Order: sequence, then structure tokens, then C-alpha cells
Amino acid sequence: MSEDRVIIYEETGGDPETDVMTIHNGSGRTRVRAVGKQEQMVELISRLVGEGVTQIELCGAFGAVWHAAAGRAAGGKVPVGAIYYGFESLTGVASYKARFEAGDVLSEAFLIVHEGADPSADVVTHERADGGRTTLVAVPDEAAAGEVAGTMAGDLQLIELYGGSGPEGAEPVIRAVDGRVPVGVSAYRR
Repeated sequence: MSEDRVIIYEETGGDPETDVMTIHNGSGRTRVRAVGKQEQMVELISRLVGEGVTQIELCGAFGAVWHAAAGRAAGGKVPVGAIYYGFESLTGVASYKARFEAGDVLSEAFLIVHEGADPSADVVTHERADGGRTTLVAVPDEAAAGEVAGTMAGDLQLIELYGGSGPEGAEPVIRAVDGRVPVGVSAYRR
């Protein structure tokens, strides 16, 4: 069975019916969707599970309560992951959250591991009205994620790694940014 994964994040004006990014090759399909409000995520997950997706990952902004709700919406039929931050990233992610709440202009990157992806071609940048941006970059493996993170870190306030193999997969990214940017990694609710 081919992988059919969806990553969900919250963005003002996000349309849960529209793919923000799609990577589709012999390794399967990964789509990214944005919801305008966190509540929309639960309904979206129910629909996606009915459509046959095989895995779901949530942006770290959803937090543990919404992660639990997502797991219930999936009904145990597919793994549901969410981004969490290790101890080395806590100060940076707390700063990001405070700056976000204060209305500062921020930029973040979502690095998406998808076998066969080309980071020079599989990239989408959303410029926000406030001057910030969200950049989605698909990479073929965690080593490439580390290389991309090291290159982008100077222009970012946050990195989230999707599709990785947990802490071992996040290690090249965390080492590449060397504490300059908080790095979140997916953890799963089974």
C-alpha cells in the first residue's frame, strides 16, 4: 500500500479543502493543508480518514489537547502525529510563542521528509500580509533536512520536521541549526 500522508497546520484564512503543497511520486503522496481555525482540523481529519489517508501529522501550534482530539477523530484507523519540542528547543519555542502573541513578524519552515523529494523543486513559500512567511520544503531524507535547515536557519524563528523517524531523524536538523532556531519533531498518538 502506498503512503498517503497529510500534514495540517493553522493559518489565517486557510482552506481545509485545498492542498497547499503536494508531493506525489513512487514513494507515495504527501499533502499539506491549512485550516483557518483549529476546530476545523477535527472535521478535516474525519473526512481524510474516510478518504483513505494512511498517516496524519499536526503542526506544533495545535498542542496536546488538539492532538488528542485529532486521535479521537481518526478513530484509531491511522497514526496521528503532532510536533513537539525537545528540551534544547524550549527557550526558543517559548520566545517564538511570545513574539507571535505580540504580533511580531516571524518566519518558519516546515521540512517534510518524503523519499525522492527534490528540495530545490518541492518548495512552497506563503508570504503573509504581516511580512512573515511559512516555507514548506520537501526533502528526500533527514540528512538533507539537516542541510536545508542549516542553510535556512539564519532567516527563521522556527523549524518543524515532518515525516522523520523521531529523535534520531531530528538530530541532523538540530545539530545543523546549533541552537539558533527551535526544532520540533513529530510524536505519535496510537
